[in-house]
Amino acid sequence: MKKNMGMVFILALVLAQSFLFVSGCASLGTRQARPKSPLPKEKVPRGIEELVKIKVTPEFNFGFDRMRPGVLQHLDRQYTYDVVPPELMNGLLFQGIHRPPKGTAIEIELLAPAKIYFFFHHREDGGYTDIFSKLKGWKRSAMFPQYDIHHGDHGLNMVMYQLEADAGIYAIAPTTKDRACFSIVFQPKNR
Repeated sequence: MKKNMGMVFILALVLAQSFLFVSGCASLGTRQARPKSPLPKEKVPRGIEELVKIKVTPEFNFGFDRMRPGVLQHLDRQYTYDVVPPELMNGLLFQGIHRPPKGTAIEIELLAPAKIYFFFHHREDGGYTDIFSKLKGWKRSAMFPQYDIHHGDHGLNMVMYQLEADAGIYAIAPTTKDRACFSIVFQPKNR
């Protein structure tokens, strides 16, 4: 009897460990948000301080990286840009948060001439579709990046506008809806 109880205990222990292992492996495949802190100062792409300063209201953490396949889309998600149009390659990518709140305003201070690419989700646009249709000088592009292409269709359709800009301050009106999934890429004109 004691021998059978010992075997039952060992079997229960093995099953419990197996369950925990399988549960842990299953969670590895999920796409849950894992917050990432902004890039440390020494990892910020060179030249950023010579090209652009950005102010977002209300404030939230943001960072910068070079635009390329595999780069992180936003700091609070693990989504990456998988398809990057040639004109965006190696540009300076503004990485904000995935779902900025209604009323998010952006002020871009360009310190040198650059081409600005502003792109946003076609459905979760925060009102940018209407906002950009009224902005002077911005042209809608036929090309746009795509993110998270291997996990459904949510990142396949974005809207991208571009502006040939001189040094100066450029304001993007506050969003009129929540969930303005957007990014910005800056390409210096001397490229």
